[in-house]
Amino acid sequence: MGERGHVKPVLAFLVRRSGSPHRFVHLLAASLFGSTLELVLIPAVLVYLGRRLDHAFGLSLGARAPHLPWLAVVPFVAGVPWLAWSIYWQHKKGEGTPLPLVPTRVLLCDGPYRFTRNPMALGAILWLAGWALLANSPSALFGGVGMFALLVLSWDKWIEEKELLWKHGTAYEQYRRQTPFLLPRFGSQQRQH
Repeated sequence: MGERGHVKPVLAFLVRRSGSPHRFVHLLAASLFGSTLELVLIPAVLVYLGRRLDHAFGLSLGARAPHLPWLAVVPFVAGVPWLAWSIYWQHKKGEGTPLPLVPTRVLLCDGPYRFTRNPMALGAILWLAGWALLANSPSALFGGVGMFALLVLSWDKWIEEKELLWKHGTAYEQYRRQTPFLLPRFGSQQRQH
């Protein structure tokens, strides 16, 4: 497939993990770890570091718009459904979790995945943007959320897509051609499953 030497062992490991038995304890541990990481630890670190950088550089989003933290409602309302729906769908239909150590076994092309190939990434980015706005932190919003988005989307594009192509072949290739990478597409052109 032409992957670089350092990527191929990672892909082989991920493909092997999807074929391994998923015991209840593995599913539970992955769910608890992933939830704690996404819902608590990453936002807490983002807000903490963002506020520290803002203080060091004298930055504030609210100096000109004191009601800006109320805008946090918008990314929360837009992001939480994508995040929750995609995680639920991975458990229910994909027979796995979002964590690569307990990956899905089934190619997901329905549910939230019919609108975007990366609904969980979309939801997570919006979730973190909401926390950055609530914290009134330009460093968290532009630096932290931007860095998170770059890392997650790079993983999705350069590792996960190759893994899915390796595991599912032409079925994934067809899905990839029909479904946008991140920003959802709604309407009559969507595939029906």
